[in-house]
Amino acid sequence: MYERLSNFLEKTNNIYPSQHGFQAGHSPSMPLLSIQDKISEAIENNEYSLGVFFDLAKAFDTVSHNILLKKLNNYGIRGVQVC
Repeated sequence: MYERLSNFLEKTNNIYPSQHGFQAGHSPSMPLLSIQDKISEAIENNEYSLGVFFDLAKAFDTVSHNILLKKLNNYGIRGVQVC
């Protein structure tokens, strides 16, 4: 299922370039390096930087399945495909 969904999202260009999780060739450490670069740049430019972080470990437990199915349908993921 993961492979089919991943291929579909890649083919339909529904993955943001900044999305690093669960993608081949995208290290989970890359977002951290990106944040570090942005903070360093702000310091060099005598600007402020602010980080807001969320712990989404239990987020999927609170998802409404009806809303999730509607959102998947909007992305073109619908029905049952028999291989």
